[in-house]
Amino acid sequence: SDTPLLDDGSLLNYKVAWEYYSNKHLTTKLPWHEVLLCSPDHIVMADMSDREVEKRFDFIQENAGPFLELSKQDSRVIAVGVIHGRTGEERFKQYEMFKELGYQYVALGGMVPYSSKQDIALRIVAGIEDRFNPQIKRDSILGRSREDGIKLHIFGLNSPEWCRWWYRLNIDSFDGSKLSTEGAANGWYWVAKDNKYPGRDFPEKPATVSELYHRIPVKRMGAESWTWNLQDGILNPNVPQTESGVNTSCDCSACQYLQSARCTSNRCWYWKLNPENRHVCDPRMMGSTEHNMGRVAHNAHVYSWIIEQIVRLKKMADESNLEGKDKWLRHWTTIEVSR
Repeated sequence: SDTPLLDDGSLLNYKVAWEYYSNKHLTTKLPWHEVLLCSPDHIVMADMSDREVEKRFDFIQENAGPFLELSKQDSRVIAVGVIHGRTGEERFKQYEMFKELGYQYVALGGMVPYSSKQDIALRIVAGIEDRFNPQIKRDSILGRSREDGIKLHIFGLNSPEWCRWWYRLNIDSFDGSKLSTEGAANGWYWVAKDNKYPGRDFPEKPATVSELYHRIPVKRMGAESWTWNLQDGILNPNVPQTESGVNTSCDCSACQYLQSARCTSNRCWYWKLNPENRHVCDPRMMGSTEHNMGRVAHNAHVYSWIIEQIVRLKKMADESNLEGKDKWLRHWTTIEVSR
């Protein structure tokens, strides 16, 4: 469709978007100090025809100006123009359109297909040609936004490794669904290499974020063979170390709660095996929403810890001469705009 459709089949435009945002966010009692709201956009895919792309660009442009004007009704709102395109030239044209209209915040959309293609994504964002010796090109989207004083958001790329790149590039904001897909849907349990337990030694000279934590599939953690103790009327597991010797214990606030909260699902496989007693919502097993969403909460705490390490290593790198024994820190330095 040339115009995005809402769930009820109605057409989206700037008025509909503003009304929706107002009802959902602006008229609530939540004390927002600042709200980023996107002007209506229409995703552009690489395999679309020129005619289809042109019509979608027309939709984005037709709504961008009026939406920006509506956003001025509320001093808390910052309107965000979402950039799409099949090529760098198309993205630059979109950027310049939003800039001329007066947007102070833009975002790059359609980035999810490049989540595993670092070279392409970094080229789109910052014009980086060599990720081992990266520099931001002045005529890239990031380079232009820096020069123009416009903030930049990245949609859809928020894995821990992408987080390292965005911090190194000083990207203003980013988002994605990595925590929910990784934790709840795919069943990965994250374990920080925080020196707290066996098998969790912090790496001496990490080059990537993946070296800072373990990603363990809960389906391989052997929940079927765990021993369980009845404590205060609820079953609590003794979880052994993994085959590689990793102690998966965690004392984050999410796990402290989950280790005493009951799994209330009658569909959980473990409850079906032991219907006489409820068990705790341990995030190291699957079986119910409690286990799965609990794992998302646990992983979020590990994610926060990973960000702290990225910030710390970036600071170390920026204060180092990157020579000799400190050469490994080049993987963490702030990336500058090329001269």
